[in-house]
Amino acid sequence: MLKKTEIGALIIIFASIFFFRLYWTTFKEKIEIGDIIELTGRVDAGRGRIENINGKYPVKNMYFIVNKVEDGEKIILGEVKKIKFSKWGVQYNIEAEEVKNKENILRNFFIKKIKKISADYSFSLEHFLRATVLGEGYLLDEDVKEKFRYTGTAHLLVISGLHIGVIIAGMSLLLLKLNINKRKRYILVFIILTLYVISIGKSPSIFRAYIMGSIYLLGNILYEKVNSKKSFILAFCCSLLIFPTWIYSISFWMSYIAVFSIIFIYEKIPKIKKYRSKYLNKVLNTLLMTLTIQLCMTPIFYIFFNTIPLFSVFSNLIIIPIASVFIMISFMTIFLSNFYLEFLTISLVNYTYIILIKSIELLSEIPYLTLEL
Repeated sequence: MLKKTEIGALIIIFASIFFFRLYWTTFKEKIEIGDIIELTGRVDAGRGRIENINGKYPVKNMYFIVNKVEDGEKIILGEVKKIKFSKWGVQYNIEAEEVKNKENILRNFFIKKIKKISADYSFSLEHFLRATVLGEGYLLDEDVKEKFRYTGTAHLLVISGLHIGVIIAGMSLLLLKLNINKRKRYILVFIILTLYVISIGKSPSIFRAYIMGSIYLLGNILYEKVNSKKSFILAFCCSLLIFPTWIYSISFWMSYIAVFSIIFIYEKIPKIKKYRSKYLNKVLNTLLMTLTIQLCMTPIFYIFFNTIPLFSVFSNLIIIPIASVFIMISFMTIFLSNFYLEFLTISLVNYTYIILIKSIELLSEIPYLTLEL
């Protein structure tokens, strides 16, 4: 157990490193039409999200549109021709002068698999798969993103603990069926999880879920008891030390506040056990957990989006189970495609996608799910 003086010293060291890195890695320049900038990002059909600009990290969401540049991870040097602002961030139209490849082999592997399994279906299915499997939410139509936001389910469009949980649970179950012993099973799951995270890139929710998931797996590998509160704090500190500009990220705060509300608040609330039906008790406790998360997230929604989610807790009860099935079947189909067996489940992916989108469309017609201020 650490003493108060030791805890104080650790906080001072953490704060010193954090502020030093924040100062040197934050992009502070003002971009105007005619400026020459160098950006790093993935090009998909001429557009993408800026990951790095002029060697530093942006504190707001930045996107780009560029012509005559092939798809893939690129480093683009070019002139800003047009600037467009929206509630999702700022978008720059770039005229490329020099383009370099910066390929992520694992990411390209996933993209090829997704294109393959969705080839006989709509482009909207491909884009949705890439949004939910690879975190490429910018490929979705604004109308679709707006409906997810209004129903309070926009968190499903980013890689989060739900995705990491599906991978850990799914791969653990598969390897268990293959009679692989516990330690080797968790080592393999850890390797697969790490490769997946490398392939999809970094974001606050991904990194947080990866660290906490990895601690859980390493605890099982080393036969050590895992403390969720300590792993949460470790993930928080590592995130800000490695990527200090995430302190400005809405998704960073949303991810950590959501998990904080579960670990530190919901876990202390007495659980509902009074009904004979275990299923009913589980549903009511899920509703209680969702309500706890929503109450904790309300200040974030109010401050950054000028909205208050009134009844989105009920839409989450409907959509999250459907989305969980969609994500699980999607990963299964990608896995089966390595053995040319994707035909076994791809139709299920499509049907689940249609059900999910139709459900979102129906729920988005209900008034006052989210109150616009």
